[in-house]
Amino acid sequence: MSREPHSFKRLVLGLQPGAHDRTMQLAVELADLLHLDLLGLFLEDNSLLDLAGIPFSREFRPLGGGWHTIDLERLLHDFELAARSIERKFMGAAKRLPSGYQFEVARGSLAKTFASVSRRDDIVMIVEPQSPAERATQQFAWLLEAAFRSAAAVMLVPPYIARTKGPVVAIATSAGDPCVRAAAAIALAAKEELVIIDTDGRNDPDIRKLAADTRLSIKHVAAASLKLSDPAAYALAFRQIQERLVVMTRGAFADQAASEIAAARRVPVLVVEPEQVAADETMPRPTAMQ
Repeated sequence: MSREPHSFKRLVLGLQPGAHDRTMQLAVELADLLHLDLLGLFLEDNSLLDLAGIPFSREFRPLGGGWHTIDLERLLHDFELAARSIERKFMGAAKRLPSGYQFEVARGSLAKTFASVSRRDDIVMIVEPQSPAERATQQFAWLLEAAFRSAAAVMLVPPYIARTKGPVVAIATSAGDPCVRAAAAIALAAKEELVIIDTDGRNDPDIRKLAADTRLSIKHVAAASLKLSDPAAYALAFRQIQERLVVMTRGAFADQAASEIAAARRVPVLVVEPEQVAADETMPRPTAMQ
Protein backbone atom coordinates (compact mmCIF):
# COMPACT_ATOMS: atom_id res chain seq x y z
CA MET A 1 0.00 0.00 0.00
CA SER A 2 1.51 3.26 -1.10
CA ARG A 3 1.39 6.70 0.40
CA GLU A 4 -0.32 8.04 -2.71
CA PRO A 5 -3.43 10.15 -2.07
CA HIS A 6 -6.85 8.76 -2.79
CA SER A 7 -7.92 8.71 -6.44
CA PHE A 8 -11.24 10.51 -5.94
CA LYS A 9 -11.60 13.81 -7.79
CA ARG A 10 -15.25 14.77 -7.37
CA LEU A 11 -18.22 14.35 -5.04
CA VAL A 12 -21.62 14.05 -6.72
CA LEU A 13 -24.53 14.81 -4.39
CA GLY A 14 -27.85 13.41 -5.56
CA LEU A 15 -30.55 15.92 -4.60
CA GLN A 16 -34.31 15.51 -4.58
CA PRO A 17 -37.14 17.87 -3.58
CA GLY A 18 -37.09 18.46 0.15
CA ALA A 19 -33.32 17.97 0.52
CA HIS A 20 -32.16 19.27 3.91
CA ASP A 21 -29.56 21.98 4.47
CA ARG A 22 -27.60 19.57 6.70
CA THR A 23 -27.27 17.18 3.75
CA MET A 24 -25.62 19.86 1.64
CA GLN A 25 -23.42 20.97 4.53
CA LEU A 26 -22.20 17.39 4.99
CA ALA A 27 -21.32 17.16 1.29
CA VAL A 28 -19.46 20.47 1.43
CA GLU A 29 -17.50 19.36 4.51
CA LEU A 30 -16.48 16.07 2.84
CA ALA A 31 -15.52 17.79 -0.42
CA ASP A 32 -13.44 20.30 1.54
CA LEU A 33 -11.80 17.58 3.65
CA LEU A 34 -10.75 15.49 0.62
CA HIS A 35 -10.13 18.44 -1.75
CA LEU A 36 -12.84 17.31 -4.16
CA ASP A 37 -14.90 19.24 -6.67
CA LEU A 38 -18.61 19.17 -5.82
CA LEU A 39 -21.53 18.59 -8.19
CA GLY A 40 -25.07 19.06 -6.92
CA LEU A 41 -27.31 16.93 -9.14
CA PHE A 42 -31.04 17.65 -8.83
CA LEU A 43 -32.96 14.56 -9.92
CA GLU A 44 -36.38 15.11 -11.43
CA ASP A 45 -38.95 12.36 -10.92
CA ASN A 46 -39.74 11.51 -14.54
CA SER A 47 -42.12 8.76 -13.49
CA LEU A 48 -44.63 11.40 -12.37
CA LEU A 49 -44.33 13.21 -15.69
CA ASP A 50 -44.86 9.95 -17.53
CA LEU A 51 -47.89 9.22 -15.37
CA ALA A 52 -49.35 12.65 -16.11
CA GLY A 53 -49.22 11.83 -19.83
CA ILE A 54 -51.38 8.71 -19.45
CA PRO A 55 -55.05 9.31 -20.32
CA PHE A 56 -57.43 9.05 -17.37
CA SER A 57 -54.61 9.24 -14.80
CA ARG A 58 -55.69 11.03 -11.62
CA GLU A 59 -54.20 12.48 -8.43
CA PHE A 60 -55.88 12.63 -5.04
CA ARG A 61 -55.89 15.98 -3.25
CA PRO A 62 -57.02 15.50 0.36
CA LEU A 63 -57.68 19.23 0.79
CA GLY A 64 -58.77 19.86 -2.76
CA GLY A 65 -61.92 17.89 -3.30
CA GLY A 66 -60.79 14.32 -4.01
CA TRP A 67 -59.58 13.01 -7.36
CA HIS A 68 -58.42 15.37 -10.13
CA THR A 69 -56.80 15.08 -13.53
CA ILE A 70 -53.01 15.47 -13.21
CA ASP A 71 -52.06 18.92 -14.43
CA LEU A 72 -48.82 18.43 -16.38
CA GLU A 73 -48.15 22.16 -16.67
CA ARG A 74 -48.55 22.62 -12.92
CA LEU A 75 -46.30 19.60 -12.29
CA LEU A 76 -43.53 21.04 -14.47
CA HIS A 77 -43.89 24.38 -12.71
CA ASP A 78 -43.59 22.70 -9.31
CA PHE A 79 -40.44 20.88 -10.45
CA GLU A 80 -38.95 24.16 -11.65
CA LEU A 81 -39.68 25.87 -8.34
CA ALA A 82 -38.21 22.95 -6.39
CA ALA A 83 -35.07 22.93 -8.54
CA ARG A 84 -34.51 26.67 -8.08
CA SER A 85 -35.03 26.41 -4.31
CA ILE A 86 -32.55 23.52 -4.02
CA GLU A 87 -30.07 25.37 -6.23
CA ARG A 88 -30.12 28.45 -3.98
CA LYS A 89 -29.52 26.32 -0.90
CA PHE A 90 -26.74 24.34 -2.60
CA MET A 91 -24.90 27.39 -3.95
CA GLY A 92 -25.15 29.07 -0.56
CA ALA A 93 -23.63 26.04 1.18
CA ALA A 94 -20.90 25.47 -1.44
CA LYS A 95 -19.69 29.05 -1.87
CA ARG A 96 -16.95 28.66 0.75
CA LEU A 97 -15.40 25.65 -1.02
CA PRO A 98 -11.89 26.37 -2.36
CA SER A 99 -12.42 23.66 -5.00
CA GLY A 100 -14.86 23.87 -7.90
CA TYR A 101 -18.59 23.38 -7.53
CA GLN A 102 -21.63 23.44 -9.80
CA PHE A 103 -25.32 22.58 -9.87
CA GLU A 104 -27.15 20.66 -12.59
CA VAL A 105 -30.71 19.51 -13.17
CA ALA A 106 -30.95 15.92 -14.46
CA ARG A 107 -33.96 14.87 -16.53
CA GLY A 108 -34.58 11.37 -17.81
CA SER A 109 -34.07 7.94 -16.32
CA LEU A 110 -31.92 7.72 -13.21
CA ALA A 111 -29.81 4.91 -14.67
CA LYS A 112 -28.95 6.95 -17.79
CA THR A 113 -28.31 10.04 -15.70
CA PHE A 114 -25.74 8.37 -13.44
CA ALA A 115 -24.18 6.50 -16.35
CA SER A 116 -23.64 9.72 -18.31
CA VAL A 117 -22.62 11.98 -15.42
CA SER A 118 -20.53 9.84 -13.05
CA ARG A 119 -16.90 8.77 -13.45
CA ARG A 120 -14.69 6.19 -11.74
CA ASP A 121 -13.00 8.93 -9.72
CA ASP A 122 -16.35 10.16 -8.34
CA ILE A 123 -18.07 9.52 -5.04
CA VAL A 124 -21.85 9.56 -5.45
CA MET A 125 -23.48 10.56 -2.17
CA ILE A 126 -27.03 9.32 -1.55
CA VAL A 127 -28.86 10.47 1.57
CA GLU A 128 -31.57 8.10 2.73
CA PRO A 129 -35.00 9.67 3.39
CA GLN A 130 -36.08 10.25 6.99
CA SER A 131 -39.41 8.49 6.54
CA PRO A 132 -39.44 4.65 6.34
CA ALA A 133 -42.28 5.00 3.84
CA GLU A 134 -40.09 7.13 1.55
CA ARG A 135 -37.20 4.66 1.86
CA ALA A 136 -39.56 1.87 0.77
CA THR A 137 -40.69 3.64 -2.39
CA GLN A 138 -39.80 2.33 -5.83
CA GLN A 139 -38.34 5.74 -6.68
CA PHE A 140 -35.72 5.50 -3.94
CA ALA A 141 -34.98 1.88 -4.88
CA TRP A 142 -34.36 3.02 -8.47
CA LEU A 143 -32.10 5.82 -7.21
CA LEU A 144 -29.94 3.39 -5.24
CA GLU A 145 -29.78 0.90 -8.06
CA ALA A 146 -28.78 3.59 -10.56
CA ALA A 147 -26.03 4.86 -8.24
CA PHE A 148 -24.58 1.37 -7.70
CA ARG A 149 -24.70 0.60 -11.43
CA SER A 150 -22.58 3.66 -12.17
CA ALA A 151 -18.79 3.61 -12.36
CA ALA A 152 -18.43 5.68 -9.18
CA ALA A 153 -17.95 4.81 -5.53
CA VAL A 154 -21.17 5.23 -3.57
CA MET A 155 -21.63 6.77 -0.13
CA LEU A 156 -24.85 5.95 1.73
CA VAL A 157 -25.74 8.53 4.37
CA PRO A 158 -28.36 7.82 7.06
CA PRO A 159 -30.96 10.54 7.69
CA TYR A 160 -29.59 11.09 11.20
CA ILE A 161 -25.81 10.99 11.74
CA ALA A 162 -24.61 9.96 15.19
CA ARG A 163 -21.00 11.21 14.97
CA THR A 164 -18.88 13.51 12.82
CA LYS A 165 -15.66 12.76 14.71
CA GLY A 166 -13.94 9.46 15.43
CA PRO A 167 -12.03 6.66 13.69
CA VAL A 168 -12.48 5.69 10.05
CA VAL A 169 -13.26 1.96 9.77
CA ALA A 170 -12.31 -0.27 6.85
CA ILE A 171 -13.95 -3.71 6.64
CA ALA A 172 -11.30 -5.76 4.80
CA THR A 173 -12.08 -9.18 3.35
CA SER A 174 -8.70 -9.96 1.77
CA ALA A 175 -5.07 -8.87 1.68
CA GLY A 176 -4.78 -5.65 -0.29
CA ASP A 177 -8.49 -4.87 -0.05
CA PRO A 178 -8.88 -1.43 -1.74
CA CYS A 179 -11.20 -0.21 1.01
CA VAL A 180 -8.18 -0.04 3.35
CA ARG A 181 -6.29 2.43 1.17
CA ALA A 182 -9.42 4.57 0.66
CA ALA A 183 -10.14 4.57 4.40
CA ALA A 184 -6.50 5.38 5.17
CA ALA A 185 -6.57 8.41 2.85
CA ILE A 186 -9.72 9.71 4.52
CA ALA A 187 -8.34 9.05 8.01
CA LEU A 188 -5.15 10.94 7.15
CA ALA A 189 -7.11 13.89 5.79
CA ALA A 190 -9.38 13.93 8.83
CA LYS A 191 -6.50 13.36 11.28
CA GLU A 192 -8.32 10.35 12.70
CA GLU A 193 -7.35 6.81 13.62
CA LEU A 194 -7.81 4.03 11.05
CA VAL A 195 -9.49 0.87 12.34
CA ILE A 196 -9.22 -2.19 10.09
CA ILE A 197 -11.74 -4.94 10.76
CA ASP A 198 -10.20 -7.99 9.11
CA THR A 199 -12.82 -10.60 8.24
CA ASP A 200 -10.30 -12.73 6.36
CA GLY A 201 -8.52 -13.78 9.55
CA ARG A 202 -5.06 -12.79 8.33
CA ASN A 203 -2.95 -9.92 9.60
CA ASP A 204 -1.99 -8.21 6.34
CA PRO A 205 1.76 -7.28 6.45
CA ASP A 206 1.02 -4.31 4.19
CA ILE A 207 -0.82 -2.72 7.10
CA ARG A 208 2.44 -2.35 9.03
CA LYS A 209 4.06 -0.76 5.97
CA LEU A 210 1.12 1.60 5.62
CA ALA A 211 1.55 2.72 9.24
CA ALA A 212 5.29 3.25 8.76
CA ASP A 213 4.86 5.16 5.48
CA THR A 214 2.09 7.46 6.65
CA ARG A 215 2.59 7.60 10.44
CA LEU A 216 -1.11 6.93 10.59
CA SER A 217 -2.46 5.48 13.83
CA ILE A 218 -3.85 2.06 12.88
CA LYS A 219 -5.77 -0.43 14.96
CA HIS A 220 -6.25 -3.95 13.64
CA VAL A 221 -9.30 -5.98 14.70
CA ALA A 222 -9.38 -9.66 13.75
CA ALA A 223 -12.93 -10.76 12.97
CA ALA A 224 -12.62 -13.94 10.94
CA SER A 225 -15.92 -15.31 12.20
CA LEU A 226 -17.88 -12.16 11.37
CA LYS A 227 -20.85 -12.76 9.07
CA LEU A 228 -22.01 -9.47 7.63
CA SER A 229 -25.07 -11.15 6.18
CA ASP A 230 -26.31 -11.09 9.78
CA PRO A 231 -27.22 -7.54 10.91
CA ALA A 232 -26.82 -8.56 14.57
CA ALA A 233 -23.11 -9.14 13.85
CA TYR A 234 -22.54 -5.44 13.17
CA ALA A 235 -22.92 -4.50 16.83
CA LEU A 236 -20.37 -7.15 17.78
CA ALA A 237 -17.85 -6.04 15.16
CA PHE A 238 -18.11 -2.37 16.05
CA ARG A 239 -18.28 -2.68 19.82
CA GLN A 240 -16.25 0.00 21.60
CA ILE A 241 -15.61 1.79 18.28
CA GLN A 242 -17.18 5.23 17.93
CA GLU A 243 -16.48 5.61 14.22
CA ARG A 244 -17.39 8.52 11.93
CA LEU A 245 -17.28 6.59 8.66
CA VAL A 246 -17.19 2.99 7.40
CA VAL A 247 -15.52 1.95 4.12
CA MET A 248 -16.10 -1.36 2.37
CA THR A 249 -15.57 -2.87 -1.08
CA ARG A 250 -18.41 -3.52 -3.49
CA GLY A 251 -19.18 -7.18 -4.12
CA ALA A 252 -17.51 -8.39 -0.91
CA PHE A 253 -20.76 -8.51 1.06
CA ALA A 254 -24.46 -9.04 0.61
CA ASP A 255 -26.16 -6.29 -1.38
CA GLN A 256 -27.98 -4.82 1.61
CA ALA A 257 -24.99 -4.83 4.00
CA ALA A 258 -23.94 -1.20 3.40
CA SER A 259 -27.46 0.10 3.96
CA GLU A 260 -27.88 -2.00 7.11
CA ILE A 261 -24.56 -0.84 8.56
CA ALA A 262 -25.45 2.81 7.85
CA ALA A 263 -28.80 2.33 9.58
CA ALA A 264 -27.41 0.39 12.55
CA ARG A 265 -24.40 2.64 13.19
CA ARG A 266 -25.93 5.92 11.98
CA VAL A 267 -22.77 6.93 10.13
CA PRO A 268 -22.04 7.19 6.38
CA VAL A 269 -20.84 4.07 4.58
CA LEU A 270 -18.58 4.42 1.54
CA VAL A 271 -18.62 1.52 -0.94
CA VAL A 272 -15.56 1.54 -3.23
CA GLU A 273 -14.90 -0.37 -6.42
CA PRO A 274 -12.71 -3.52 -6.55
CA GLU A 275 -9.29 -2.61 -7.95
CA GLN A 276 -9.26 -5.40 -10.48
CA VAL A 277 -12.24 -4.03 -12.40
CA ALA A 278 -10.95 -2.21 -15.46
CA ALA A 279 -12.48 1.15 -16.35
CA ASP A 280 -14.16 -0.20 -19.46
CA GLU A 281 -15.17 -3.56 -17.98
CA THR A 282 -18.77 -4.25 -17.14
CA MET A 283 -19.35 -6.03 -13.86
CA PRO A 284 -22.68 -7.00 -12.29
CA ARG A 285 -23.78 -4.37 -9.78
CA PRO A 286 -25.74 -4.86 -6.60
CA THR A 287 -29.48 -4.65 -6.98
CA ALA A 288 -31.40 -1.94 -5.19
CA MET A 289 -31.28 -2.11 -1.39
CA GLN A 290 -34.46 -1.44 0.52
